[in-house]
Amino acid sequence: MTAVLDLCSALAQLPVAAGTLLIEEGVPMGRIYVLKQGSFDVIRNGVRIVTITEPGSFLGEISALLGTAPMADVIATADSVVHVIEDAQAATHRDPQITYAIAQLLARRLQAVTSYLVDIKRQYEGTDTHLALMDQVLANLMTIQQPRADNGSRGSERADVPDY
Repeated sequence: MTAVLDLCSALAQLPVAAGTLLIEEGVPMGRIYVLKQGSFDVIRNGVRIVTITEPGSFLGEISALLGTAPMADVIATADSVVHVIEDAQAATHRDPQITYAIAQLLARRLQAVTSYLVDIKRQYEGTDTHLALMDQVLANLMTIQQPRADNGSRGSERADVPDY
């Protein structure tokens, strides 16, 4: 992650006090933050998903790349400092190094999620529980391409859930 911090060294820095809401779920912002120091909780629908403490971690990258509102709140759990990438979509178009770093991060996450789902599939294969449906979840996860053009929907009944 030091390579990411090196890429961001010329960017503006923003101090964030503990308890501050940096990213608000559902509120478009158009920027990406890169953690320089400190820590943040990622909370979706009131559930803490993860605490981010690693310098060089991206915050808000998914919504910025997709041009959507953030899917989670990001709240500082300690006094922190972040680099700010303004107009993130334009920045990712003009700076292939940042884009590649984000792509690597997202690929690592997808790899971890896929491994987790395969593990669940193995554990519950042959059972009559909803967890036995991992075949369908994995197949759909691996084939997601672009949002459906017909109505702008991702195909799910819920706007915040992709079509599985």
